Amino acid sequence: MKKVKPDPFAASVPDPKSFRAPLDFIAAEHERQLLACEWLKQHAEDIAEGRGAPSAGAILGFLTKDLPLHTADEEKSLFPLLRKRCRPEDNIDRALDQLQSEHTLDGNVAEFIVSDLAVIAKGAVLANRIHLAINLCNFADSHRRHIAWENAIVLPLAHGRLTEADLIGLGRAMADRRGLKFPERAGKK
Repeated sequence: MKKVKPDPFAASVPDPKSFRAPLDFIAAEHERQLLACEWLKQHAEDIAEGRGAPSAGAILGFLTKDLPLHTADEEKSLFPLLRKRCRPEDNIDRALDQLQSEHTLDGNVAEFIVSDLAVIAKGAVLANRIHLAINLCNFADSHRRHIAWENAIVLPLAHGRLTEADLIGLGRAMADRRGLKFPERAGKK
């Protein structure tokens, strides 16, 4: 039986319990983003021509809601904790500065993509479809490399350096960012 990949663009509200393990949540989001990048790259021309499913609206939601939330989780919550907890020999500052720069670059390319997808979502045809296809491929390639660095450097350091209190604070901030109530431990009122 062929295994069906989950739809990386499917909008869903995360289970608040998932924020009890915030690093696992971030890793799962990375997996979903990798699937999205793979899909965008494979279907860039179809999307630019307005004949790609999921709809332009679903991709817009991913780029304007999901991805910015994830970036905020990292830049406003995870990265400051790492700067606080990592040791000098971890050399984390340069890595985090580079990753924040890449967040900005990916955000800028995403703005161009969002602008073009908004036109398609209204049923109009783009004047320069190739431009969107190129931006989709560039975004997918750049974001995949970015996730590889985060998975190879940031998450292992976070697992090794963050305290239980750090992880609770991180999970709480991530839940708050999504308007969700952070679940207290079982049996605790």
